[in-house]
Amino acid sequence: MEKFLFSKVERWLVLALMLLGAVFCIGFGYLVLDSGRDPAHHPTASAIARNIAEVPDTFLRLVGKDTVLLAQPDRLVAAKPTGWSFPQGRPTGPSGYLLLSRYDGTARRHAIELVSLPDMRTRHRWVLDADTLLRDVHHISRFSDSQNWNQTHFRQIHPWMAENGDLIVKDHYSPLERVDACGNPKWVIDSQIFHHSTEPDADGNLWIPSLAEKHSIPRIKDSFREDVISKVSPQGKVLYTHSVPQMLMRHGYTNWLFATEMYNDDPTHLNDIEPVLSDGPYWKKGDVFLSLRNISTILLYRPSTGQIVWLKRGPWMSQHDVDILDDHRISIYDNEGQDRGKVYFVDGHSSIKVYDFADDSVTNIHEDAMKANNIRTTTAGLYTALPGGYALIEDVTNARMFFLRPDGRVSADYVNRAEDGSVYHLGWSRFIPKVEGDRALAALTKARCAS
Repeated sequence: MEKFLFSKVERWLVLALMLLGAVFCIGFGYLVLDSGRDPAHHPTASAIARNIAEVPDTFLRLVGKDTVLLAQPDRLVAAKPTGWSFPQGRPTGPSGYLLLSRYDGTARRHAIELVSLPDMRTRHRWVLDADTLLRDVHHISRFSDSQNWNQTHFRQIHPWMAENGDLIVKDHYSPLERVDACGNPKWVIDSQIFHHSTEPDADGNLWIPSLAEKHSIPRIKDSFREDVISKVSPQGKVLYTHSVPQMLMRHGYTNWLFATEMYNDDPTHLNDIEPVLSDGPYWKKGDVFLSLRNISTILLYRPSTGQIVWLKRGPWMSQHDVDILDDHRISIYDNEGQDRGKVYFVDGHSSIKVYDFADDSVTNIHEDAMKANNIRTTTAGLYTALPGGYALIEDVTNARMFFLRPDGRVSADYVNRAEDGSVYHLGWSRFIPKVEGDRALAALTKARCAS
């Protein structure tokens, strides 16, 4: 062995090995980059290269703290209690339920909880088995973040609950699935991938953002994310789809997407579809409001005619979650996020804006609460106006949500902190009216699911 280790080596051989090593490193680096840009180019080789590159990260997850779904909250959150707290002494608010979606850092799995209001008691909890959930998925999109499709990291973003206790769930950029009251799969749609919000329309169908698997736009990169609005029936049938970039281009906004030297693989970033449930002076039943984050645009689209009825770019910036307040006003969660290349940040605090179609005005609401609680939501964020003048705000960046009283004070405050003191991401929650929640809870109780 000693003779082998200290034997002379020809210089040409050393140089040849160095050259081969350099070529290998360059090729390996290309495949790792390609796995993120477009894994369909070299599917097997890119997947192998990515798995090798992830070995150090995997090792750290095994021996240390898993940071994949760890939030980085503001210092203000450090002083808040874990879970629910009530600054005014006791919970107040409308009767109903909260379908709370969150990453449980203690159990190291995502959980969905049906919480009764205003007492904040957990009445039912789903912890879905990701392996069972994904066993019938045959198509993996090149846009999917499939390395997180496991028990520890698969999330259920903005789940929707039927009155029989079934759930319709998805992760960001994943197939769409329906499970029964006990979490058993009923159907899956994997022909396309879905992301962000899930909202019901007046007919009980669901509008969900998705991505085009085959681009409808010519001369575009394979990695281009062509947002699509999709309507899906509760039975798992895709009833309608339409490309958002095509929608904009047809109405003369190609310059918002493809002007010289401003190319972006994700130019629209559709993060919310809000269906119109009834006719009004400024919209019709069946219309949908869209929130396009990356061009700071809210628009009203009419699928029945293929027309953009109304569109406004700003004054919101990198906004999220458009909601209909009444027959002439909408609310927008204005993240006020700025991307200056070097850093993405919120200057000051995020805000809740209201646009009034009657007089073309934009006003801020709950300004004191947003400022006092230092709400700086860089991405996502949800606002829901509740009965009786209450409001629900989900600050995703700080893994915190709170209920506001009509006077603007915080009635209930929630921080998603684990037993080890770390704060983990929320998964977009929704208010459930009492009648609907009561029916679902009765069905869940009757199901008697095995623990």
